[in-house]
Amino acid sequence: MPDVIYEVLTHSSIEIVGKFKLLSMECNKFTYKFTFMKLHSQRTNIVFRFFIQSMIKNEYHISFVSIDTSKPHPEMSFDFIPDHVEILTSTNQRVLLYHAYHGSCYYVGNPIIKQRQKISNPKT
Repeated sequence: MPDVIYEVLTHSSIEIVGKFKLLSMECNKFTYKFTFMKLHSQRTNIVFRFFIQSMIKNEYHISFVSIDTSKPHPEMSFDFIPDHVEILTSTNQRVLLYHAYHGSCYYVGNPIIKQRQKISNPKT
């Protein structure tokens, strides 16, 4: 990646970086490199955090971790999500798609506003 593009992108808004990702697979991969994400986060004050789901003793546990450990970030509560769910995907806007095993239902949810909405089961 040319230095000038790197410099511009590390100072750009998340919307601009999102458009850059669409240019090619190489551009998309570049934006997920740790060094780029960390510098972009520092220069733009955007916090990159990740949902992590693990299974301990047959129970799913959800956490939200940041790559920037130098600044404290508020804990995010997942108490609006029912037990025994598997997070299938998430978006940059923190919207989750998850599957609840107890009713074989699919939901979209947003932990920021602590709301969820049941959606139709996908056709198989």
